[in-house]
Amino acid sequence: MLKALVPVDGSANSLSAVRHVIKLVKDREPLEIHLLNVQPPMHHDVTMFVSGDAVQEFHRDEGAKALAHVRQLLDDGGVRYTPHVVVGHTAEVIAAWASRLHCDKVIMGTRGLGTVTQLFLGSVTHEVIHLMPPGIPVTLVKQGYDMGSGDSAAAVTASAGRP
Repeated sequence: MLKALVPVDGSANSLSAVRHVIKLVKDREPLEIHLLNVQPPMHHDVTMFVSGDAVQEFHRDEGAKALAHVRQLLDDGGVRYTPHVVVGHTAEVIAAWASRLHCDKVIMGTRGLGTVTQLFLGSVTHEVIHLMPPGIPVTLVKQGYDMGSGDSAAAVTASAGRP
């Protein structure tokens, strides 16, 4: 069975990726799904005055909120998954966890910004593709993906292309 890492942040972009995953599973692609929510670390200014337990609880709560709708979609679709909430730099954590879990692929949502816009705004998706270990393809699913549309242009697989 293939392992797929699906980063989710509660956005419409990540919901599109989850809808794509549900379609893959319903089309009988055997997938072991790992949901990953990455929480940004708190600034040192905050952690000086708040206990470590309170910070951990905050990250758990925020991660649970971000995963709630996605988990409901997967539960309603009868799709099994394992949720993970991790603190760190988003792109670095996604690449590291794809390796750590020995994933065969990463499926993630993207806003579908043009190349010029990505240069100015930056892009977690762009950074993930460059940080991903060779051999782990990244499937990008544009926001608005509809499971019933059959729009093959809505999901594109990218690879870091390293030799």
